[in-house]
Amino acid sequence: MFNLHERKQSKVFNRRTFFLLSVKLGIFSVIGWRFFDLQILNSKKYKTLSKKNQINVAIIYPVRGEIRDRNNIVIASNKKVYDLYIIPEQTNNLENTLNNLNDYIEISFKQKRKIINLSEKVKKFESIKIIEDLNWKDLEVIETNKIHLDGLHLEEDFQRIYPGNNAFSHILGYISQPDKKEVNLPYISKMPKLDIGKTGLEKYLNEDLIGIAGKKEIEVNSYGRVIREISLDPSQKGKNLQITIDSRLQKFTFDELQSHKAGSIVVLDINSGEILSMVSTPSFNPNLIIKKPNVEYWKSLLGNPLSPLTFRSVQGLYSPGSTFKMIVALAALKHKLVNPKTTTFCNGKIEYGDRLYHCWKTKGHGKMNLENAIKESCDVYFYELSKKIGINKMATVAYELGLGQAYDIGLENEKKGIIPSKKWKKENLNENWYAGETLNAAIGQGYSLSNPLQLAVMIARFASNGKKITPTLFKRNDEVIFGQIEYLSQFSNIIKDALFKAVNEQKGTAYKSKSNDYFFSGKTGTSQVKKITQAERESEEFRKKTIEWKNKDHALFVGYAPSKNPKYAISVIIEHGGSGASTAAPIVKRTFDYIMKLKI
Repeated sequence: MFNLHERKQSKVFNRRTFFLLSVKLGIFSVIGWRFFDLQILNSKKYKTLSKKNQINVAIIYPVRGEIRDRNNIVIASNKKVYDLYIIPEQTNNLENTLNNLNDYIEISFKQKRKIINLSEKVKKFESIKIIEDLNWKDLEVIETNKIHLDGLHLEEDFQRIYPGNNAFSHILGYISQPDKKEVNLPYISKMPKLDIGKTGLEKYLNEDLIGIAGKKEIEVNSYGRVIREISLDPSQKGKNLQITIDSRLQKFTFDELQSHKAGSIVVLDINSGEILSMVSTPSFNPNLIIKKPNVEYWKSLLGNPLSPLTFRSVQGLYSPGSTFKMIVALAALKHKLVNPKTTTFCNGKIEYGDRLYHCWKTKGHGKMNLENAIKESCDVYFYELSKKIGINKMATVAYELGLGQAYDIGLENEKKGIIPSKKWKKENLNENWYAGETLNAAIGQGYSLSNPLQLAVMIARFASNGKKITPTLFKRNDEVIFGQIEYLSQFSNIIKDALFKAVNEQKGTAYKSKSNDYFFSGKTGTSQVKKITQAERESEEFRKKTIEWKNKDHALFVGYAPSKNPKYAISVIIEHGGSGASTAAPIVKRTFDYIMKLKI
């Protein structure tokens, strides 16, 4: 009995032991598997999680690339600046430190309160910016007295600068921080405080100029305090880019405009289409726009009725005036409706329909052929010619000569203007074309609108005997092969002879601006702003009256130099400048003088 009982107890014990051992083995197996999972299978994952808990990644913003002119002169660059910061925990008393700083550099009460309030919201070891872009005098004062200014330190930064100030502003534009839409652009990535181009080439070339961000890995404790730097991947500066503008010529043409309230000058290299100068006034100083605070300066720009932010060279639209007469002459020659000997008698006006169409020369030019009509800018000759041609043929030639088109030169809001035709009027105004409107169009009035760049392209195509020159702001290193306007090469000499005489012979509208050192050719234009009634024309009092600036005609000139083997094309528009002969032509002469001197 006893042995049997013992055997039964032994069996129970063995079963319990086996069960307990199995449970222990299972537990250790689970623990072992978990260790294997953590240390081997998913080690990378959990190392990363651990790293994220301990390591912060700081983005290192890249330095923006430079923009240079055709001669490698810097026209948009960066300067090293120093910003002043304070770390609250490194001061015995934040307010006392700010008061001490005020003994050397003026800090307003409002600014002090702002810094103190901000210090209560951030961690005590975090830096707070006090002053941006310290001048050298203030830097020297701080360095000399830093023993009395606990908690202060300087940090380097870079600020965009534009050495040419207003002269390049419309072409280059300016930079500022991205808005809500721009912050998602791929090339900005995770840099919400990165300044980017907002207008002009700064905007168009953003992707190349911005550069590549770097990063710095830093170990921080649970409070966010930096323990050490782990790794550093430096940023890469943006590309330095070159454009076609000659900064010497740009400054010269800009200065030429400063005696006028508003206007534009465009100069092209005829062989390449490269834009050598393109200026517009009034202008703005991008250095003042990017400097903070800039609220008052912005208000002055936005409140200026002459719109200094408008780039008139590509966004301003003007009636081309008598510069359009070349188009009319070419259309007539193309369709064999006129020849160089075709004459018309000008007595100062013609009657067409129920109204009179006047020539600018009230007593008339007398007997005119095509060449003299261009040379002396006879309106009556072109009124008569337009009746033979019709508006549609004129419009076709105008387009082929470069008007009515936008050119992809990297600038926003470039205006196409208007080259009117029967179809255009029907589609845009839902009206039929009237015959009298053709006469207005023939002298560049009525619906016709062009910008200064288009007019420069037009005269360049004439000067090159019909090459389809297109403008660019980017260097064309290889020889450019432009298409050809075939019919223009047949008739270009007829028109070019007239343009030569318009400048270099007596009775030419620009004769007073001729050069004694070289020959240039061109055509004056006067764009009427205010309609003159018949009664006003006949009034002696009206003719003597001083015309208010806003009611004066716009002054235009398009031309090229030298007359033989032309290299440079130019268009000048002076808003409310009066006549092209008295205002625009002298500017062209001085500009060509400067170009010939420089031998650009």
